[in-house]
Amino acid sequence: MIETYSQPSSRSVATGPPAASMKIFMYLLTVFLITHMIGSALFAVYLHRRLDKIEDEMKLHEDFMFMKRIWKCNKDEGALSLLNCGEIRSQFESLVKDIMLNNGEGVKIKETKYEMQKGDQDPQVAAHVISEASSKTTSVLQWAQKGYYTMSSDLVTLENGRQLAIKRQGFYYIYAQVTFCSNRATPTQAPFIASLCLRAPSRSERILLRAANTHNSAKPCREQSVHLGGVFELQPGSSLFVNVTDPSLVSHGIGFTSFGLLKL
Repeated sequence: MIETYSQPSSRSVATGPPAASMKIFMYLLTVFLITHMIGSALFAVYLHRRLDKIEDEMKLHEDFMFMKRIWKCNKDEGALSLLNCGEIRSQFESLVKDIMLNNGEGVKIKETKYEMQKGDQDPQVAAHVISEASSKTTSVLQWAQKGYYTMSSDLVTLENGRQLAIKRQGFYYIYAQVTFCSNRATPTQAPFIASLCLRAPSRSERILLRAANTHNSAKPCREQSVHLGGVFELQPGSSLFVNVTDPSLVSHGIGFTSFGLLKL
């Protein structure tokens, strides 16, 4: 009789539960480490701000104690304590002296700047004069300080009633308006010309500006104007005047003919 033996089947090893536990452990460890890092960073920021605040409070406390010591020394309480009032007073006096010197230098600097600005600022120089009726007989127009005239500074003067004399170097805007009236136009008649002229300190003369306008034959005559204006650099001792081709045609009413300048 043959007996057969059957070997028992091997048991399968269960690996599921330990692997899941390991994953959960690693997840919790990671969360813990991240939380710890964030908490450490926040605590470091808080500690840094707290230390700054404590440092400011300590400085304020030191200032308060220093002022309290000065007060005690002034009340003669320092004689009953270990305070060195002489040294404290000298420190306080030197501190006050430095503050006063700094403030004084600041005021002096401001005053110096103000004086420089005040000194560097040019005085206002302007002139505006109107024509004089007596200039109908001479080609160089005459001017008068009357009506709406301006003579703002002694750096420009009206000399001989004909020319504006300059006493300060600089750039000036010079202008002139000459109004004339004519009704005798002919094909061969030359236009009315007005010239703004400069007489240099060397007494030489030259024309700065010139403008012309034609006559018209309307009766009664119609007023026409010639305008001159420009910017020039003038030297002390120079003078300006206006010359016209026919002074008998110039209109001398209010606002018709004028001459002036402005320093820039």
